[in-house]
Amino acid sequence: MDDDGDKRRPGSPSGEPMAYLAIIGTTVLLCFAWLLTGSLMLTLIIIALGMLHLARHFPAAEAIVARDPVLIWLRRFSPLIILCIATLVLGLRYFR
Repeated sequence: MDDDGDKRRPGSPSGEPMAYLAIIGTTVLLCFAWLLTGSLMLTLIIIALGMLHLARHFPAAEAIVARDPVLIWLRRFSPLIILCIATLVLGLRYFR
């Protein structure tokens, strides 16, 4: 039996707390998106936009996003895009 009880193991949540908090935030965004839209396609769009923000915590994904100006643009305007989607869905529900 190892006596490594006090040492941090690789992959433990204490190693990269911001990455784990970002993953939790993305999970919350998924739940919010599904409850708000009720649409698989709109939920997938919102999650894709959320993943662009999550990429900041993973160097390989950030390298891909940083090379593409369209992805950078989508990352910058994703809160506005999500707000527009939410407004559109709530407006359509109200007028039905």
